[in-house]
Amino acid sequence: MPNLSPPEDQSIMTLYVGGLNADISVKDLEDIFYAHGEIKSIKKIESRNCAFVTYSSRPEMEWNEEEMGWKDAAT
Repeated sequence: MPNLSPPEDQSIMTLYVGGLNADISVKDLEDIFYAHGEIKSIKKIESRNCAFVTYSSRPEMEWNEEEMGWKDAAT
C-alpha cells in the first residue's frame, strides 16, 4: 500500500474506497465505517466497484485512514 498523506485542504472529509466486491452493499459499508466515526454520507458507484465515504468531521476521517491502514501513522 502506498504511503498517503491527508490533503492539505481541511474541508475535505471524504475517503475513496476502491476495489469493492459487487456483493458489498451500502449497509455493509455503513456498518464497517460507522464504527470509526459519524458518517455524513456514502455514495457507492457500482460500475466502478468503489465508494466515497464522507465523515462529519476531519479528525474522524483522518483517524479512520490510520485505523484502516490507508495512511502511514508516521505521516
